[in-house]
Amino acid sequence: MAVAALILGIIGALTGVGALTWQVITWRQSGAIVTVTALQAFPTYRDHAGEPHVNVSARNTGRSSVTVNGWGLRLPDGRSMVVPNPAPWSSPLPHRLEPGADGSWYVPTAEVARFCAEDGTRQQDVIAFVFLADGRTISAKERGIGLAYEYEGQ
Repeated sequence: MAVAALILGIIGALTGVGALTWQVITWRQSGAIVTVTALQAFPTYRDHAGEPHVNVSARNTGRSSVTVNGWGLRLPDGRSMVVPNPAPWSSPLPHRLEPGADGSWYVPTAEVARFCAEDGTRQQDVIAFVFLADGRTISAKERGIGLAYEYEGQ
């Protein structure tokens, strides 16, 4: 009898832990889950490619909507490069990210390269980020802007 009670107690405890774990997983998945990336983009004009642009993208893989209020590139010392005039084909700000949606913002790579050269920062060390309306700042998991661009300064 005591062995049966022990076995039932262990089964009950394992079931409770499993249920709690499942609740934590579903709760975390119920909100907005935003990932940020920085890549190089080459706009095309009919039969030729334009100058390279840094493309900062945010994608919502969660179940709730969220709004992106701003974006930029963070330097290793914590300062930020915020772009007040992105390329005209960038997503407008604020930008609503519905579940499964994304937004993209562009700045000429030459501007980023110039900024990094004047600051003495390597382009490979900057991190893309977005500001969300819920107060969070989401940074890219990988550093850099996709490729190094040589700045020919004065």
